[in-house]
Amino acid sequence: MRTRLNLTVLLFWIVLAASPYASGLYSDKSEGKAADCMKIEYLDYNDPGSGFRDLPLISESETANASEYLYSDGSYQLVIHLIDRKYYKEINGTLVSLKKDSACITLRLNSPLEGSVWTWFSGLDKATGMEAGRIYSDTVSIRTTIPPAGAFNGRTLSDGGYGDPVGAGSMSYYPLCALSVDNKGYAAGVDINIPVVYRLAAEKGKGIITELDLAISGDTRKFPSRTFFRLVSYTFNPGWGMRSALKTYYDVYPEAFRKRVVNEGIWLPFTAMRSIPGWEDFGFAFHETSWGSNDFRDGVKLSHILSDRGTGVLSFQYTEPWDVQIPIKSKTIPYDSVVSETLLPERHRSYLKVSATKDKNGMWQARRLETPWFRTGWAVSITTNCDPELPGFNRYYFVRQGEIDPAIKLNADGIYFDSMEWNWHHDLNYNNDHFEFTDYPLTFSSVVGRPAIWNLVSEFEFMKKIADEMHSQGKLAMGNGHGWNPFVASNLDLFGAELSWYSTGDHNVAALDFKRAISYRKPIVFLLNEGLNDKAFTQAPYSGYEIYFEKMLAYGFFPSFFSVDASNDPYWQDKAKIENGRPFFKKYIPLIREIAAAGWEPVTAARTSDPEIRIERFGEGKIFYLTVRNNGLKDKKCNILLENDFPGIQKVVKAGELISGKAVAAKSNSIELPVPAGRTRVVKIETE
Repeated sequence: MRTRLNLTVLLFWIVLAASPYASGLYSDKSEGKAADCMKIEYLDYNDPGSGFRDLPLISESETANASEYLYSDGSYQLVIHLIDRKYYKEINGTLVSLKKDSACITLRLNSPLEGSVWTWFSGLDKATGMEAGRIYSDTVSIRTTIPPAGAFNGRTLSDGGYGDPVGAGSMSYYPLCALSVDNKGYAAGVDINIPVVYRLAAEKGKGIITELDLAISGDTRKFPSRTFFRLVSYTFNPGWGMRSALKTYYDVYPEAFRKRVVNEGIWLPFTAMRSIPGWEDFGFAFHETSWGSNDFRDGVKLSHILSDRGTGVLSFQYTEPWDVQIPIKSKTIPYDSVVSETLLPERHRSYLKVSATKDKNGMWQARRLETPWFRTGWAVSITTNCDPELPGFNRYYFVRQGEIDPAIKLNADGIYFDSMEWNWHHDLNYNNDHFEFTDYPLTFSSVVGRPAIWNLVSEFEFMKKIADEMHSQGKLAMGNGHGWNPFVASNLDLFGAELSWYSTGDHNVAALDFKRAISYRKPIVFLLNEGLNDKAFTQAPYSGYEIYFEKMLAYGFFPSFFSVDASNDPYWQDKAKIENGRPFFKKYIPLIREIAAAGWEPVTAARTSDPEIRIERFGEGKIFYLTVRNNGLKDKKCNILLENDFPGIQKVVKAGELISGKAVAAKSNSIELPVPAGRTRVVKIETE
């Protein structure tokens, strides 16, 4: 029987005034008890005719810095702890099913706010006046990924659950939302360390709305017949919108956003570094490789890991544990053959019996992939749950044995996780045998209505296990394929993404803003794949390099190249391409290193009235940097006003543009700067 529950919670979070640029400081509870404004109700879809039912308040208690509220109607019980953490509020919730073993839940929390003038902050810089009767949110679709080349588990894609919504089918872009009401800033967010499917929104006259798509199961041994969540709320200065809200969010989760990388630079995928003539010119810092790949150092054949040592370039062992790919010669293999011992190599059979994920029909999730990295060109991709706690010899131990442990033995600098957000990250795993080992809340699909493990949660558990081990040894964790999911930020030390020259969806303003925001000061490195053979990169004057490099420079990101199909004819093995690019790497990478080392600051303290001009700030104190990018189609002469009351800014005494090496016209608190269309300029500013 399908069991679905929609629980609506109206919860008041006490908020007070904010400090000028950071968070609000909560000093007392002078605005009244939370319980006085709290209403909780739920709608049980097993009996929809009954409509919404109240979930009555049974008891409440308070201490000096916390309050507890208990609600129950005999079927469901909700406990909410509201904890005062001085400059933010922590909201912990536990929902228990008292009569049923399972339920699928959209939990909604509404934090009421009062006022006349409401503004919604979207992305880093957009502010929208809110109108009554409309809900404001920034969400993206979240569905199980449809295999471009088809699937094996089912006659149609829907048979295997491909394309099914994850939860209700949408999720917020950022892990927090921010708005202002009568010039007071209010923010709410999810805990970056607990991966859940969530939505954050607001409605004028009602307040902040948080939705969580959660499932309850009796099979979750660590939290049987219940689920949990953790949220935060705080105030901030609305003058800087989302930027100020982000600054406090980083302070709430300092370990998740801690920068461990010291030496920064570009990403080198696979190629033996010493095979690149004059490799020192390119600013390599992170080498994606494998312990079995070799280079020659002083005539001696060594593993890349050993050859890179002492160069300042860090070696990262490659792993992609989220699936197992088995080459096939025919695309029309029946499912029974795919999962048979005839097709499956012996080394994969035992752990797949433990770790293979299951679709809603109890079949292994098996996609057909076009794979230029295999001679056959095609492969079966079987999604695996790489949770380290699964019993026996599982996928985690297989990957450790063959990839991670040999690299650690050679003292690799870190572990590299590939393809974090590709085919398998949104798979829903209905394998009940896996439920008892999960550390995080289950979710569901609204079209299925049964509890499932969101596969990104299993990825998260694997990455956390390895990252914690690396960090304990002073080493690092790197991930590639980062699109928009925020939770991996709490495990990774640097992010990678692969781009297409012909499609801007992965590197438009919204995408790059998010990547900068979710990484804070951690490095983000890019590989341009499709389009690297375009005439923009192969014919003089090679204008593509300036366009690409300056777009990355604006955010303090590091550009590099790989391969058109992410496999064959790699850039770093083509001497002609290398020589075309050398002058541009020598020109731009030192500049990116300089500003990245200063540290990105979300609050720029610099404004311009032109909406096509984007400004980012790097560094604090009396010396800092501004990147100024013209996203318009016409050359601009920018007038940039600095805020004198911002800490560290009093009067500009010197300003210079670093790309041209020329001085910049500066007054006491403003600078004038010409910026051509589609280009970026870097200004180093010294103040009193």
